[in-house]
Amino acid sequence: MKRYLLAILLILGLVISCGGSKDITLPNKNVKVEGNVLTFKGKPFSGNIKMNLADKMDGYSGAISFKEGHLDGLTDLKNDKQNQQMKFTVTEGKFDGELIMKDPSQRIDITLDIKNGAIVKYLGDIQGVYKYDLNFVDNLANGTMEVQGQKLEFKDGIAKGPQGQEVKLSLDPASGDMEMEASVNGRVAGKQTIPNVLTPQYLESFLFQAIATTNR
Repeated sequence: MKRYLLAILLILGLVISCGGSKDITLPNKNVKVEGNVLTFKGKPFSGNIKMNLADKMDGYSGAISFKEGHLDGLTDLKNDKQNQQMKFTVTEGKFDGELIMKDPSQRIDITLDIKNGAIVKYLGDIQGVYKYDLNFVDNLANGTMEVQGQKLEFKDGIAKGPQGQEVKLSLDPASGDMEMEASVNGRVAGKQTIPNVLTPQYLESFLFQAIATTNR
C-alpha cells in the first residue's frame, strides 16, 4: 500500500485549487508542509489537489480533498489506462464510507466499507497471499480469510483452524483493530492484534512526503 500511494502521487504533476483562486502547479514555493499541515502561502490549505493536462493525457483523473491542511471530504483518483484507483472519504479525521485501493501492477485490490473509522466490510486480495471476504456484525467476523493458502471460514466470529483449534476474530470499534484469538480445548493458545494502520493520518504522512519531494 505504501508503494502504491507513493507511486500514484509521485507520478502526478500535482495541481492545487485554492478556494476561488487559480490552480497552482507544483513545484511551488508557496506550497509547504509545516508541522504535519499542508499550507499555501503560510496558511492551512483548504481545496483540492487536481490533475493537470499532462496527468489527464497519461490517463489520470480525480482530486484529493483538503480542509485546513488535512485530508477531508471525498478523494477519488483514477487511471483508467492502468485500471488504478484510490477512493475514500474523510469525515472529522476518520474514514467513512467506501474505501477503494486498486493497482493491478502491485496486485492490490481492496474494497472496504467503513463507518466512523471502523471496518464493517473487508473485501480484498493482496498479491494473492492475503484474501479477505469479511463482514463484521456486532463486531464479529463473518465470511472468509485466507493467508498463504490457509483458509478460515467465520460465522459469528468463530472459525475452525487447520489443527482443529477454534479461532475467534472480532473488531475493536474504537480503534478499528482486529483481534484474533486461538483456543484449544477451551484454553486460550494465543492472541494477536491486527492493528488498523490504514488511517487518514497514515496516508497523509506519505502524501506529504511526496509533496515535499516534488516541491524541492
